[in-house]
Amino acid sequence: MTAPSIKILVVGCGSIGRRHLQVLSERRDLEIAACDPSPEALAAVSALVTEELRFGSLEGALHWQPAIVVIAAPYTMHRQVAVASFAAGANVLCEKPLAETAEDARAIIAAATKHGKVLAVGYSERYRPSIQRVIQLATSGEIGTLVGGRAMVGTYNTLLCAKTDYREHVFGALLMDYTHEFDFLRAIFGELRDLHCWANDLGGLDKKCSPALAATMLRFMSGAIVSVHMDYIQHPQRRLLEVFGDRGVVELDLQTDELKVFDPKESGCRIERFDHERNNVIRAEHQDMLDAVLTGSTPRVTGSDGLKALEIAELAIQQARSLR
Repeated sequence: MTAPSIKILVVGCGSIGRRHLQVLSERRDLEIAACDPSPEALAAVSALVTEELRFGSLEGALHWQPAIVVIAAPYTMHRQVAVASFAAGANVLCEKPLAETAEDARAIIAAATKHGKVLAVGYSERYRPSIQRVIQLATSGEIGTLVGGRAMVGTYNTLLCAKTDYREHVFGALLMDYTHEFDFLRAIFGELRDLHCWANDLGGLDKKCSPALAATMLRFMSGAIVSVHMDYIQHPQRRLLEVFGDRGVVELDLQTDELKVFDPKESGCRIERFDHERNNVIRAEHQDMLDAVLTGSTPRVTGSDGLKALEIAELAIQQARSLR
């Protein structure tokens, strides 16, 4: 006897939504639908979703009664879509950031709790094998007591590839776009104690974003201090993560997925390489969500995790604005 298909609705058919639909369409145990108010966006997924399951309105899509809603709409719409989805009886996997504001994120979490539904947040980097390895090395004690670290992302390419110009008009878009860093740094170092953030608009490139560069110092409850550099200047893009312990250091190049482990008892470093195929990360994220819905397990990235990453970003943006 064939098990019934699980209904999954993807809301938002931009580049991220299309990737979710592409990966979900590979499975035979799912029935997938898409929702977007743009006829052009829905037409772009016609090869992945049958016509009768392409919805132009959220109300019509939720009437289909999906078990899971994947929210890939702009984050300004996350609260509206998530709250309506929970009320309709669906569980939610919401792309990062969880919401436009921490207040909205709390409302989403409250709605999930009220209706007894699963809420997971799409910080896909946490499903990346190289990031998981860094977390394992850092939290297992293998590199000793954690004292600090550095994270860096510089990517003018994001502005070059953007389909909309909202980053030119929203102060702090850079810090909201890369809340990934705040999320996986929490997974490594624990809860945040306080932070300082400085920012500027330097650079003479054609594409603009305010701020164009932000430097944030994070102090965790453990006492560890981590610097985070983000910019929309560097091209080609670079992305790095370093974790310092008193018995070793871990260095990850997120562009190549090459991990270096420095042990004071050994000369040189140990190199580990990972195959970072983007769709494999999304597959793992989907399976984690399905497991949470079907077995009651806790998602790897919970609503609480999403809220805390957003709170860090909000505080950094407030500091960036006041310290300019």
